[in-house]
Amino acid sequence: PSGYYAPTAQVDACLECSAGDHTSVASKATTCASCNGGTYSEGLAVNCSVCDAGKSSSTRASACTDCDAGKSSDARAASCMTCAGGTFSTAGSRNCSACGGGTYSNTGSASCIACDSGTYSEAESSACTKCDGGTWSGTIAT
Repeated sequence: PSGYYAPTAQVDACLECSAGDHTSVASKATTCASCNGGTYSEGLAVNCSVCDAGKSSSTRASACTDCDAGKSSDARAASCMTCAGGTFSTAGSRNCSACGGGTYSNTGSASCIACDSGTYSEAESSACTKCDGGTWSGTIAT
């Protein structure tokens, strides 16, 4: 049956492939193999399932895990990538979003931070810039 294997001819029952493993064939399997990073199985699997974007898994995983806030991933990711400065993400995100003008973020941020009065930033900035002499900024970003 699917998800079972027999390393040698068995008189009794075949053995189950555990969570994180798969047989690669629907019948007459002789071994189980580990699922690669970015894939998983819940057990008794012929093939491993692919992790969705915003999730990742290590080798031999029984499930995919949401990316932490400040990270993102494409589908089939073995690990999540840290958002660059000037961008942010919430947990389980498939991509990082740009901070708007008047805000900034550091690498791996879950949100953007408003620039202080007297400073400004363009969209997707990792820092605020002090206003030049004779100019000012008293508006807080929205």
